[in-house]
Amino acid sequence: MDAISFTAAKANLADIMDKVCNDHAPAIIMSLEDYNAMQEIAS
Repeated sequence: MDAISFTAAKANLADIMDKVCNDHAPAIIMSLEDYNAMQEIAS
């Protein structure tokens, strides 16, 4: 899994979308706080 900042995503959106489409990888946008909470619940 790759995690990138909003600034990096904004600057590289076309490349990121190409990677998602080419790799058939899921792309999820969520706050770090929500991600950390999800990880805590899953553990």
